[in-house]
Amino acid sequence: MGQRSVRRRIMIWAATLLAAYLALAYFAAPEFWTFRDRGFRTHRFEMLTHTPQGIPGDPINVGLVGTQKEVVHAFAVAGWDTADAVTLKTAIEIGESVLFDHPYP
Repeated sequence: MGQRSVRRRIMIWAATLLAAYLALAYFAAPEFWTFRDRGFRTHRFEMLTHTPQGIPGDPINVGLVGTQKEVVHAFAVAGWDTADAVTLKTAIEIGESVLFDHPYP
């Protein structure tokens, strides 16, 4: 068996493995999670994040119980501020605070 034949076999195997990985990672796995989770999200306090496609992601470490108004009030009483909406202006201010090593208000 010549060196060209060995290289060709390695390239074929590498291409096959790459194609299999891509098929599993980007097609089969998301379809599996979608199929598995049909009807699963009926739980009231599900403690997982979800991708835009609805696929379960990371677990949430802390859950807050209450209405949005109650939670915001509790945080305000504790001295916390609500987060600024992400806009072009706030994104620039955050970037400047990181670049120039000063706190973001």
